[in-house]
Amino acid sequence: MRNEIKIPLNKDFNSYFDHWKDFQNKISRPYKDRLINSIYYDDENFTTAQNNLSGISNRRKYRIRWYDNKFKDFFYEIKIKKNNLGKKISLKVNQSETNLNNLYSFNNYFLNQKENKFFLEHLDSFDLKPQLKVSYLRSYFLYEGKVRITFDQDINYSLPNGFSKFNNIKDLMSVIEIKFLPENYNLALRLLKDSNFVPKRFSKYLRGLYLSGIANYL
Repeated sequence: MRNEIKIPLNKDFNSYFDHWKDFQNKISRPYKDRLINSIYYDDENFTTAQNNLSGISNRRKYRIRWYDNKFKDFFYEIKIKKNNLGKKISLKVNQSETNLNNLYSFNNYFLNQKENKFFLEHLDSFDLKPQLKVSYLRSYFLYEGKVRITFDQDINYSLPNGFSKFNNIKDLMSVIEIKFLPENYNLALRLLKDSNFVPKRFSKYLRGLYLSGIANYL
């Protein structure tokens, strides 16, 4: 389990990221910038969204994710949140399944294969359907080799329309995410104190539903 701190930014303040005190001298860039695409799954009552809005301490999000335009190499992902700690369960797909409505179905042959049973154990529901597509450009940083920092910008949301086409909604916000193991808490806190940023709750899934008129979320 790891800690996650999110810092939403108005795009007018993006330039401050490069002037973070002592930041440039202590970071590495473990990956090149890349486009991230996710499709979030939920039931017809948007239970996972409601759990997040209600602040339930033990909750989950379900999605598939792929990088750049490599949809055939997508991953199943379940994000598990327990109080202030979180973890991600991932499963790489090696199938040509393209019916998005069936990906989180109990009838999905791939999920029922013996080597993938561990993933099924983390599912609370088999009635999940694609509810929102999110795409954004992510930059990766590593602070003193221990604290992960990502910077997500150009965030775009789309509601499914038979998933043959999407109506694009552009977010005017970007977000910094700081991720670290509990033993590196003091290091992350020192990094945060050296900045002018204020941590706040930020969920791309809820933001997209809000901007689409589905959820009340700021």
